[in-house]
Amino acid sequence: VVRRGVVASAGARDGLPTNAVAAPVAPLAPTSAEAIADNISAQSVKGGAMPLTFETPDMYRATAESVREQLMQNWNATYRTFHAENPKQAYYLSMEFLQGRALTNAIGNLGLTGEYSDALKTLGYTLEEVMEVEKNAGLGNGGLGRLASCFLDSIATLSLPAWGYGLRYRYGLFKQSIDPTTGQQIEAADDWLEVGNPWEVKRETAHTVSFYGKVVDGKWHPGQSIRAVAYDSPIPGYKTKNCISLRLWDAVPAAGEFDLVAYNAGDYKKSMAETNLAAQLCAVLYPGDATREGKALRLCQQYMLCSASVQDILQRWKERGNTNWDELASKVAIQMNDTHPTLAAPELMRILMDHEGLTFEKAWAITTKTVAYTNHTVMPEALERWPLDLMEELLPRHMEIIKRIDTEFVASVKAHYPTMEPAELQRKINTMRVLENYVEPAAAAAAAGSL
Repeated sequence: VVRRGVVASAGARDGLPTNAVAAPVAPLAPTSAEAIADNISAQSVKGGAMPLTFETPDMYRATAESVREQLMQNWNATYRTFHAENPKQAYYLSMEFLQGRALTNAIGNLGLTGEYSDALKTLGYTLEEVMEVEKNAGLGNGGLGRLASCFLDSIATLSLPAWGYGLRYRYGLFKQSIDPTTGQQIEAADDWLEVGNPWEVKRETAHTVSFYGKVVDGKWHPGQSIRAVAYDSPIPGYKTKNCISLRLWDAVPAAGEFDLVAYNAGDYKKSMAETNLAAQLCAVLYPGDATREGKALRLCQQYMLCSASVQDILQRWKERGNTNWDELASKVAIQMNDTHPTLAAPELMRILMDHEGLTFEKAWAITTKTVAYTNHTVMPEALERWPLDLMEELLPRHMEIIKRIDTEFVASVKAHYPTMEPAELQRKINTMRVLENYVEPAAAAAAAGSL
């Protein structure tokens, strides 16, 4: 076994010479303290090159790999079950997930806390010191993220079919310190991914997410595109074999978008535009939005989450043999956590209309049955508003759809209250409509003509 402060190597108990280079095969799903100790030892030499010393951070990673191996069987079985049974599945979209430490949560849910504690003691460590090595995942900073993570934990425990979707921020949280001279708070980036994340699995799944451009004859011609790459983490239920997924999206430049001609000509700003956008998208949770550039970046983040997730959801729906769009809502429930993922609705509309050939009316009927929204506050200042010109610049096709949604909503309200006094009706409409302080082109033209 690998004990504190010694070089990691295969031991005689593995059936190999003590100086063997090949790593032993880790036994699967051990449940006794001795078998767990063997499994952790096997994990410790899987990395290839041997470290000169083996200390607590190395033991944390070996222990995490051992626990993840335990979870992997349930995780794969859960996915196969969902695929075979094709149930109605919930998809929880959130800009934040405040998960806490995965190690203690996982072994606790597996019912193996005592066994892992005893196993680590035989290797010269304690569970408490090993778990202290783990950094909190920088994916949220408050109650919104903690609630989202609690929902996933509860869903997994209740053996319900669901997935979570978020973004893989590099600097999701910040490290706080106090300046000893001024007494002021100092914030520094917290690189929680600096030494890697043993709980995540990078998938080959990736989706193209586009921005800017123009709409010609109802067809969107984007100006920039990136690729959203999937990273999955297991979310185990308590005392159940159900293990669902939290899928996080990371942004990478699309290879086909790199302008090699501009690069070789010395126009690095143009050639690296998509590369720089991809680097910015998942750098920080909630970038400052006091400037137009900050607002654009935050809006890009939110759209990336929505677009990649909706594309992924529909792809999985098709993989399970579904073909009838009228029945989408019987198999898919998209839950938007607060205002941040609300672009999921027009994105679903865009895909149904522009890629699947559905009419606006049919796409809207499907969307209203499929997408739901959780409101966390009724304070107006907590509800996001975006400048119309920025939305039209960044997502021109979506703004066409949003304007149509707004127009249809206003017409439905007027039809529902035909006898209401016009001024009072208009006042109510102005407080409820999607577009605030917006004058429809026809109304603006009529007003201009009356002058």
